[in-house]
Amino acid sequence: MSPIEVAVQHLAVQYGRRLAFDGVSFALSAGQCLGVIGPNGAGKTTLLRTLVGLLTPCLGEVRINGLPPRDALARLSVAYFAGEATLPGFVRARAWGSLGTGDTVTDDRRPLRALSRGTRQLLGLRTVLGRQPLDLVVLDEPWEGLDPDAAAWLSTTLELKRDRGAGVVLASHRLQDLAGLCDAYLLLQPHGSLLVPAHQLAPDGAVTPALLAEVFDRLRSGAALTLRDGAAHTGVASSGGSGPHGSGYP
Repeated sequence: MSPIEVAVQHLAVQYGRRLAFDGVSFALSAGQCLGVIGPNGAGKTTLLRTLVGLLTPCLGEVRINGLPPRDALARLSVAYFAGEATLPGFVRARAWGSLGTGDTVTDDRRPLRALSRGTRQLLGLRTVLGRQPLDLVVLDEPWEGLDPDAAAWLSTTLELKRDRGAGVVLASHRLQDLAGLCDAYLLLQPHGSLLVPAHQLAPDGAVTPALLAEVFDRLRSGAALTLRDGAAHTGVASSGGSGPHGSGYP
């Protein structure tokens, strides 16, 4: 397993003439978890697709262990999953579940399209997270469609992967799941972002869902936010630079 180092510098991605986001910078190391949150259209999915080399930025760069994403991911063990809708419906569940490790995740022989949404989501997650070890985990809305037992399994599994040294990036609307899991939060909006370490949100390091929701709502509305370091921030600004806007976090 390679110690993962992800460096994102001044990243901008554009669709045609539309700018998905601009000025996004952060760093992620082995054993750290980053939560990406923001309103619909802020570019969360686009950011994750860029991290794994599926999209090319118009400005800035992504480097994983010093290499462009496609080169780096060919040498690393990576779990990327963008939701049950991305699974090929004609493939049988048993065959899909055996990809990667060869182990049988499910004995269900039905086509994936015949399964419920939640079952497809869980099968996709179990398949990509079943590989050992993992260097990098990148998941887009992973808790969507899961029942409480499956959601608890996912949270526990992600904690285990992080604690075993994987770098983890999660985009999700479910603040209740991100709150206790992430070391830092990237608050993303179409024309800027703010990177906030968890310890700057809560003095004891315990970020609650209510606190995270309050912070997000204040920044989105343009209200001032004072972090633990005493710095005040208004709205969501570029994440380039140092401090809570910087490209890394302790």
